[in-house]
Amino acid sequence: MPWTHAQCPDGQRKTFDECLACRQECFDMEIREALFERERNWQAIEHTGDHISVTALLGCMRGTYLERITDYAAPPESQWWSLRGEFIHRLVERPDMDNPYLRRSEMRLKGKVNGYEVSGQLDNYKQRFLEKGVLKDWKSIGDNGLQYIIFDGAKEDHVWQTNLYAWLGRQNGYRTDRIEIAYLSLMQVVKTGQVVSFVEFLNNPPAKSGKRKHMLGSPRLVKQYASGKKKWECFYRIPEVPIYDDQTVIDFATPRLACLSKAFKAGVMPPVAEDEVRKWKCDGYCRVREVCEAEEKKNGRSLVIPQ
Repeated sequence: MPWTHAQCPDGQRKTFDECLACRQECFDMEIREALFERERNWQAIEHTGDHISVTALLGCMRGTYLERITDYAAPPESQWWSLRGEFIHRLVERPDMDNPYLRRSEMRLKGKVNGYEVSGQLDNYKQRFLEKGVLKDWKSIGDNGLQYIIFDGAKEDHVWQTNLYAWLGRQNGYRTDRIEIAYLSLMQVVKTGQVVSFVEFLNNPPAKSGKRKHMLGSPRLVKQYASGKKKWECFYRIPEVPIYDDQTVIDFATPRLACLSKAFKAGVMPPVAEDEVRKWKCDGYCRVREVCEAEEKKNGRSLVIPQ
């Protein structure tokens, strides 16, 4: 993760020390110090060199490759989500425990898929009363993003990620009978397979149809405003995370592992991400877009962002 410079609001690039010495504070000082210290002390070899982790197989593989080989600048605030996730993980991690659970936290596993090695770090694994293996993954999420989980269930990338972890677990003797993904915002915890409450502000009660297909029972009127808008409390059952069989996981992982292996070992540039990924990533979440665009231009193409 060679994030080496801070990107200022006015477009300037500054070293971390120059950013901290700046008199025009654009982002909280102590948060910047924590972000920069974390980056300088980064030692996760699974995210360096030609090591391939489960998370590297998801999203934009070109971005993953370019971030490994390119020193880039990024606004400090754009890195906050990563530090926020680390804080949350530290709060919920627990040491290994005995009965009635066999529990493991931050367990690093490795496996081979058609000759390619892949590793993954499971947030939490436990065998309830030594009979049922439960794989659990925590995700930090913005409050505005919770509605998409409540309406649609776990994000597709997260379903694949946890199934890859489950596959790694099976290769190492850990059975998985259930996958849980817990989405943690500053206001609420939403977990797959459970019922959660969700408040909506509408003139009329929301109906159980379309995106609200997982609603349970009838909305409860909580408050009515002078404008005519009303506050409704609804309950939703978040869908379970499906568990994929070994062959499904292998079929998903093999071409991605081959692509990244060629990139890391032979410098073969991965293709641009799929349309759905480019819709959300290229504009606001890509830290190496300029390098990607230069690659497309070199090959007589332009980077197209689907609308």
